[in-house]
Amino acid sequence: MSSIPVFPRHILPGSLKFRIQPNSHVTTGPNRMSEVWVRPGAIWTFSATFTKIRYTPARELDTFIDNLDGSAGQFMMWDSTHRQLGEWGGTPVVNGNNQSGTVLTIRNAEPNSLIAPAGDRFQLDNYLYKLMEDAVADSSGNCTLRFRPQLFTEPTDGTSLIVTDPMCKMMLPDNAQGPNFASRKLILTDFTISGYTSLRR
Repeated sequence: MSSIPVFPRHILPGSLKFRIQPNSHVTTGPNRMSEVWVRPGAIWTFSATFTKIRYTPARELDTFIDNLDGSAGQFMMWDSTHRQLGEWGGTPVVNGNNQSGTVLTIRNAEPNSLIAPAGDRFQLDNYLYKLMEDAVADSSGNCTLRFRPQLFTEPTDGTSLIVTDPMCKMMLPDNAQGPNFASRKLILTDFTISGYTSLRR
């Protein structure tokens, strides 16, 4: 189990944007011709808006964020809007060392089955990945996963994929996150918390 704290699960945001932010770059010249660079370095970002939250859970969030010491801290973040559609049958694990990029081979999946459709997610080494293609296992239970973003670490052979409630290690973008307690009301007005993938070890 990770020792990294998990963002409070029982305090759900009213709205949540949880997405992959690509690192592609486009420049357009004076003749309107565009040059496109597809580069590695995509990350997950989130923006959670809490609406009319009561004082007690707001104070719990405030304490959690203060304990992170701003951008210095790291935490595991979940996506309350996501639902897995695949059964991820078997006990999928990484098949082999020295894997990188956006393709990963796994073994021990349920043979001859669609283990997960495109859009499902999995977690490896505290990082989150999203399938770009259906994951189909062969007769031996081997499968090639194609996903985004790129692997943030090189997983070791035999590492289990976390497919139930997968999360991502994140950090705050600045030191000014959290609710505002300027009002004496017991129900706070809307406030937003954001973050992005933390690439520190």
